[in-house]
Amino acid sequence: MRILMLSQWFDPEPFFKGLPFAKELIKRGHEVEVLSGFPNYPGGKVYPGYSIKPWKREEADGVRVNRTALYPSHDQSGFRRMINYLSFAFSSLFIGSWLVRKPDVIYVYNLITLAWTACFLRWLYGCKIIYDVQDLWPESVSSSGMLNNRLVLRLLNAWSNWAYKQADHVVVLSPGFKRNLQQRGIPAEKIDVIYNWCPEETAPFKDVGEKEVTDIDLDETCFNVMFAGTMGVMQGLDTVLDCARIIGERHSEVRFVLVGDGIQKDHLKARAESLNLTNVVFVPRQPIYRMKKVLDGADVLLVHLKDNPLFEITIPSKTQAYLAAGKPILMAVKGDAAELIDKASAGLTCPPEDPVKLASCIEKIISLTKNERQILSENGKNIYLNELSFEKGVDNFEKLFKKSDKKKQKNSSYFTKITFDYLICFILSFILIPVILILYILVRLKIGSPVIFKQVRPGLFGKSFTLYKFRSMTDEKDVNGNFLPDAQRLTKFGRILRSTSFDELPALFNVLKGDMSLVGPRPLLMEYLPLYNDEQRRRHEVKPGITGWAQVNGRNALSWEDKFKLDVWYVDNQSFWLDLKILFLTV
Repeated sequence: MRILMLSQWFDPEPFFKGLPFAKELIKRGHEVEVLSGFPNYPGGKVYPGYSIKPWKREEADGVRVNRTALYPSHDQSGFRRMINYLSFAFSSLFIGSWLVRKPDVIYVYNLITLAWTACFLRWLYGCKIIYDVQDLWPESVSSSGMLNNRLVLRLLNAWSNWAYKQADHVVVLSPGFKRNLQQRGIPAEKIDVIYNWCPEETAPFKDVGEKEVTDIDLDETCFNVMFAGTMGVMQGLDTVLDCARIIGERHSEVRFVLVGDGIQKDHLKARAESLNLTNVVFVPRQPIYRMKKVLDGADVLLVHLKDNPLFEITIPSKTQAYLAAGKPILMAVKGDAAELIDKASAGLTCPPEDPVKLASCIEKIISLTKNERQILSENGKNIYLNELSFEKGVDNFEKLFKKSDKKKQKNSSYFTKITFDYLICFILSFILIPVILILYILVRLKIGSPVIFKQVRPGLFGKSFTLYKFRSMTDEKDVNGNFLPDAQRLTKFGRILRSTSFDELPALFNVLKGDMSLVGPRPLLMEYLPLYNDEQRRRHEVKPGITGWAQVNGRNALSWEDKFKLDVWYVDNQSFWLDLKILFLTV
């Protein structure tokens, strides 16, 4: 199949789901194309060899890469960061959309600002959208301190929810992310948890010559507690410095090695100097091919984030590299990340932003024997290989891509179906205006008000919507105030409406709203959803219809099981010509 990777970042930027991911998909027989921006992350300056142009096309190891203009920035300014995101959003939409070939599946990496481009390409080509959510918006923006305006955050929240709901499928990096999206109204069956992997083609698997890392001070006589990664606000590394001061008073052999760069690095270096912390060493950001040797010099690898509810449902990206490196892990993060380390017995966990408890955990690891620490290391490596590895992750994505591609309409595009729905609805609405008006008056006279019956029904992926029909029953009640049985409240005129299906005419408005299609499985009641088995639940993989395959093959004469089988058959075999056939048979 043809897969379009839509991401603001791509190689040569440090993007672990970039070129290796694309090359592996190509190796498995797929065509992969990339739509990205000009490389400037993480420093915010355009890489050597590049300059900002409206667009540029290049090839990277056999992968076709299309780049469109953006405003390069990556600092603490919320305004500049917003311009950075929006500039690529607009250029990818108005320029990039016309550079790429027709895809079957669009893999969208993280940013909600890319939803416009993805939705436009789906409208244009009928492809499916897979959203890979790495940061929850707007929580990630507010927690970083870049943006605190309540109105803007509310707008971002609405925008985020819209973007996630537009996707045909959503991939998240942790169970906590899945729970969060479910609370936002995204159906559980639309969300898959696929753990991130680390860049296995480089660190920590690829070995390099010893001479290539001799400029890094890795004293093997010390017990090295290493943090490797971005030194930003969200990492909360002031706690590590406070811990270093506590540990330095008790264990002179312990040294803290902070590897990387970030907007907080200068502050941390200045504070370490002011505190006279001789047990803290800062190492510049290293090329990724060096990281095996760097991590090999650690006795324990540290993960630390600020104490923020958002981080309780995430798994920091360095976790996978640490597990793969085969070193004990000290996880100073609450929630899913800590549960993963505890589940694997790969290290110790402690609360974030607590230097005393962090120091206590380090002392516990120091007290372990070399063999006990080796067991923790092997446990971590095993869970990585079995659940979080590159191969396992690509397997899961490939299955999802194929599943999404299979769901596509086989002989007509998404665009063709919705265009046909709207066209026929407009024509029918115009032709049937006299009939609808007459029926409206008759229902009002013979049955009463309200004329239109409204009921919540499950739509695409089980998402609820309000179904409109002409009323066919009275509101008669017994002496106790309870509604009489349906058979007693169904009037003679109501039976005529139902037998002719004229009561369904207001549902044309549901089609125009986008809740329904002309053809699809009939929307049943919300309370039936928990009763479906996995196969029957597949009837919700397409929009419900005014008429459907089950309606023209027996309708009410069929058993529930037969109806569901016919509905699922339609899901697997839907096409423009099949829809025409069903409409003809309906008439």
